[in-house]
Amino acid sequence: MFHQNEPAKRRIRAKTTNLSHGGKVVLFTCKPDPGADGSERSGLTFRTFYFEREGNAFVKATEGAAAISRKLAARMDVVTCESALDVQRRVKTPFVLVTKRSEKGGSFQYSLLTLAGSPNRLEPCIEFKLPYQMKGKVRILQGPTVLWCHGNSAFYTSPLAAGVREVPVQTTRWLFGELPIHKGQLFALGLSEPLLTNQPQSTLGYFLELGQVFDGSLILPRPYLCITQCVRVLRADGEGDALRCAVVAATSQKQLVLFENGTVRDTCELPFEQADDVQVVNTGRSGCLLLVLFKQGHVCAVWKETFQIACCWSEVSSAHVGDFLGCGTEQALLLFGGPGFSREPLEKFLITDLCGISYSSGQDSEAPKTSLPPQENSLFTLQALESRLQSGLNVLQELEREVRVKDRVLQQSIQVLAEMLSGREAVLSQPEQVLCM
Repeated sequence: MFHQNEPAKRRIRAKTTNLSHGGKVVLFTCKPDPGADGSERSGLTFRTFYFEREGNAFVKATEGAAAISRKLAARMDVVTCESALDVQRRVKTPFVLVTKRSEKGGSFQYSLLTLAGSPNRLEPCIEFKLPYQMKGKVRILQGPTVLWCHGNSAFYTSPLAAGVREVPVQTTRWLFGELPIHKGQLFALGLSEPLLTNQPQSTLGYFLELGQVFDGSLILPRPYLCITQCVRVLRADGEGDALRCAVVAATSQKQLVLFENGTVRDTCELPFEQADDVQVVNTGRSGCLLLVLFKQGHVCAVWKETFQIACCWSEVSSAHVGDFLGCGTEQALLLFGGPGFSREPLEKFLITDLCGISYSSGQDSEAPKTSLPPQENSLFTLQALESRLQSGLNVLQELEREVRVKDRVLQQSIQVLAEMLSGREAVLSQPEQVLCM
């Protein structure tokens, strides 16, 4: 609570950000924390919620706080928060990055905190200072590793990096990501400057953990790196020049593009601009959804198997992926904002996998809110269903062909065995010999 005679310029506005972890939602809030002596300090509080089916609502599980600064004059904000793999503990855990500006304004203090040690206490993980404020997209990836750009350079820090390090590669148009392989590989992609004026730019990659440069076109070809806004590696194996991977990238041309080993395999026209992130929802036997998040509060779901749009929503404040129902498969959680939005960030939501699971609250109807015109949205839905049915039919036909081949092999093997037992020589035609080998 603020004193009435406190100058307005010294007030710190509470700011809340959230992430999902282990099927729960974690809310982080920066706000003033009154001390016992009447003074105030900047504090970071967190609350953890789980979904209760019976009440169709999120229920608070735990809460806690961490004192970041005892000086009210120091302005503190949450930069970003993500769930990432803690390499030392070998578990995925929530991380939150906060910044505190010095009183003189000459430097910025950054602190990365984690809930890994205790569900009721935030623990410091990394602390570092910068002479500038982070701008643009800041990532927290496995390690934990914090990555960001400043000017034309890329920087990162982690518990093993021993301070802030600059990626020793001169490129432009940086993109960060990680390969889902055994040990995991963090990479940075950029456009290399040609040695000669008549040479084109090429995609250059850099593995942060190994300190190695590699051919970035194995992940993303050069023409697409210039227009890619966010990227997600679906699968990968091998290393170096033998790297093989499947990647989806959302571009500034309103396209979602699927690459396999640096080659375009499929594209999907997106209904919105300014894509910000791509997440994968594993719905189990029903397949996978690619959840594309946009900066203007839009979300678009695309079937991974057919690369067709399944549904779209607007006025979304944040979107998350996890098993919020505890059923063994993943669902998408959409938290809604916009006009008339309640101050409680978990009162207006939708949990769905677009395959029969749907829990919602604070919406006009049970149907997912779509920002597409009804006819256009119906067309997208029908196309996606037709494509998935055709894909399923193709798989069924292939299985039937395999069963017929196995039946022929079994029958001919029985015939050969019977003739051998009776002392007769089995005579097979060339195709039959091939089947029985």
